Order: sequence, then structure tokens, then C-alpha cells
Amino acid sequence: MPELRGQRIVVSAEMHLNFTAKTIWPLLCPVREYDWIETWDCKILHSESGFNESGCTFTTDLPSEGGKEVWLTSRYDPHQRLEFVRTNAIRIIHFVVKLKPAGKGTRLTWTQLVTALNEQGNDYVANKPKAFATQMTMLERMLAHYLETGKRLNIDTHGSIKRLKTHAHHR
Repeated sequence: MPELRGQRIVVSAEMHLNFTAKTIWPLLCPVREYDWIETWDCKILHSESGFNESGCTFTTDLPSEGGKEVWLTSRYDPHQRLEFVRTNAIRIIHFVVKLKPAGKGTRLTWTQLVTALNEQGNDYVANKPKAFATQMTMLERMLAHYLETGKRLNIDTHGSIKRLKTHAHHR
């Protein structure tokens, strides 16, 4: 029986927020995402502190991401770098978020290395660049809105959205 060749892609996006990494960092947490992502839903399986930390493990069930998945925080460098491994039945993702000072604000670089685990995963990889660009644009809007107002952005009334500069390349 021929082996599946799992397709692989790297996608990345940058955003600039007029807030310090110290202000942004606590919001990059599965518990705190409830504060600023209207549709967020997760179940914490393990966390010593009750918030994100190295080894934090949680689950989500996002149909657009392939359904039920497990996340593991694999690197946690406060105010600088956050890494997750996300896996489900169709693909595995190494997800990296870097924060760097940029003027009076912070530049965030979001990168995902996505590897398909089966044919459905190959389809997911093929559609990832467009889906990732849309997702990152929405995250930027929601995060900026929350940082500016202290309230979640109602995604039903967000209006037109400017696209972020995103990059994708297959490996």
C-alpha cells in the first residue's frame, strides 16, 4: 500500500498593535481569549496556574480547523515568544507567536507550520493560505478593539476588513 505524503505549508502574518508586549501578552492565553474572541471555546486539561504557561494543555472543537483538537503550550517566554503544538485527526500544527517592540507598540509575527496527516489534511493544507489570512485579519481586529475599548468586538457588525500582509510557502 503506498504511503500518504502529508503536504506541508508554512503560513505567516504580521500585525502591529499600538500597545506594549507586556499589555498584549496576558491576552494570548486560552483562558483570557474568552475576553476578546467572541466565538472562543476551549476546555483546560492541565494548567498549574489556571492560565497559559509552559505545558498548558487544552482542547478546542473548531469545525473550520478540522474538529476536535489538543493544544500544548510548548514554549512560553513572557512578552517575547509563545509556541503551541496543535493536533487533531487531519493535521498537526506548530504555531509560533513572536512579539517585538516596534516604535511605541509591538509587532506580532504569527507563523504556523502545518503538516497533513491524511488526505483530508492535504485538503486542509491546500486551503490554509486563504483561511489563515482571513483568520489573522479577524484576530488583529478583535485584539486591537479589545485593547482599545476593553470590550469584545461583535463579529456580526465588524464591517469590511483590510487584509493583512501574509505569506505562505509549501515545504
